[in-house]
Amino acid sequence: MAKVGRPKIFKSVKEIDDKVDKYKAYLKDNAEPPTMAGLAYFLEVDRKTLYNYSKDEDFFPTIKKYRDWVTMKLEEMSIKLTGGGTIFLLKNYGYTDKQEIENTIKVNPLDELIKDIKDE
Repeated sequence: MAKVGRPKIFKSVKEIDDKVDKYKAYLKDNAEPPTMAGLAYFLEVDRKTLYNYSKDEDFFPTIKKYRDWVTMKLEEMSIKLTGGGTIFLLKNYGYTDKQEIENTIKVNPLDELIKDIKDE
C-alpha cells in the first residue's frame, strides 16, 4: 500500500537534531525561555506538525528529549523566579495543601435553654 499524505519536512533525525541544537543556542544567546511553540516557529512548522513527528518512532526520542528539556527549564525558572512556581510544581507532583482549623464558637445560652426545655 502506498503512503499517503505530504512528504516529511525533515528527512532525517540528524537534520532535526541539528536544528534543535541551533534553537537552543538561539535561546541561550537571547536569554529566551524554551517552548514547544518556539521550537515549531524556529523550525518553520506548525506546533501540531512537531507533535506529529513525535509519533514517528525515528523522531520520537529527539522530540521527547527536547520536550523534557523544556519542562526541566520551565520548572527551574519557576523555582528560581517565583515562590508560587514552586507551590504549583509541588501540586503537580501530588503534594497538597492541608489546613487545620480549630472552631472555638460558643453555643448561644438561649439555644441551650431551649434545648433543655425540649428535653424535659
